[in-house]
Amino acid sequence: MTAARYKSDESRFADDAGVCDVSVLLPAEFTLQSGEILSRPEIRLRIHGDPARPVVVAAGGISAGRAVADWRDEKGWWPEFVCPGGAVDLDKFCVVGFDFLPNAGETARTITSNDQARALAFALSAAKIGRIRAFVGASYGGMAALAFAAAFAGRIEKLCIVSAADRAHPAATALRGVQRRIVDFALRCGAAEEGVSLARQLAMITYRTPEEFAARFSQAAGEAAGDPYDVCNYLIARGEAYRVAPERFVTLSDSIDRHAVDAAKIQTPSLFIASKSDRLVPAEDIARLAGAVANGRYFEFDSLYGHDAFLKDAAIFGPSLKSFIEEKAP
Repeated sequence: MTAARYKSDESRFADDAGVCDVSVLLPAEFTLQSGEILSRPEIRLRIHGDPARPVVVAAGGISAGRAVADWRDEKGWWPEFVCPGGAVDLDKFCVVGFDFLPNAGETARTITSNDQARALAFALSAAKIGRIRAFVGASYGGMAALAFAAAFAGRIEKLCIVSAADRAHPAATALRGVQRRIVDFALRCGAAEEGVSLARQLAMITYRTPEEFAARFSQAAGEAAGDPYDVCNYLIARGEAYRVAPERFVTLSDSIDRHAVDAAKIQTPSLFIASKSDRLVPAEDIARLAGAVANGRYFEFDSLYGHDAFLKDAAIFGPSLKSFIEEKAP
């Protein structure tokens, strides 16, 4: 994989597919809102295509990162959405993905969506990327995008938010709080991996809908009490497949609940997209935010997939988003 330690005075390079990974060192004085200092002060970008084209930044949930589109043997987290001819068209735009802070092994514990936005802004400048055509953010990536638009209005032409609002809903915070306490308890018991797996299993229940589970899984019981049902086997498999350090899980989960953006500071023309069945980020919260933003538009759709609709139903909302980011400014 192409990689680089990137400084602003170095030349950019890419492989034959026009893709490169870039690691940007943050300034020594970069301080988090918590007052903490990063022990690994860097942020990683993946640049798809020629940055001379209009640039679209794309960011997803806390388990997503810089691998937005498929590349070589690595599957991106949004390949049906970010691709040639897609909603974010790689034939028209340079697309930038990035890894959320904290980095692996990081000692800083408390990080906000505003910290993510400030680190990204510095990295884009270091990579000689100035004003971007659009920031497309879904779930936690939408929170980072909102923070970016509020803090760096002059650097973004359009804001596209999917399944994210200006603040967390208390019911969602309650669920994530239980997940974090599971992980903390498991750490104290010396079973960190199992704790993260259980927290992920609980999270997966909140990402989808009861209707999808009813259509997807049978209720056939096992031979003995405690034997997993079909839906349990699915959750166990998803939990075991999830590989993240417990400290990083807690930090990013907590970052979601610390998120707070003043809608009045967002002057960028914005499109807000909501799934009616989303229990983590209710459509009502996104509609309220869209109404509070000076140049906000709102698109709502039906989905069987709840919060995960941004991953599963790109074909439904993709055309509206594509039209929005490709339309010419008046």
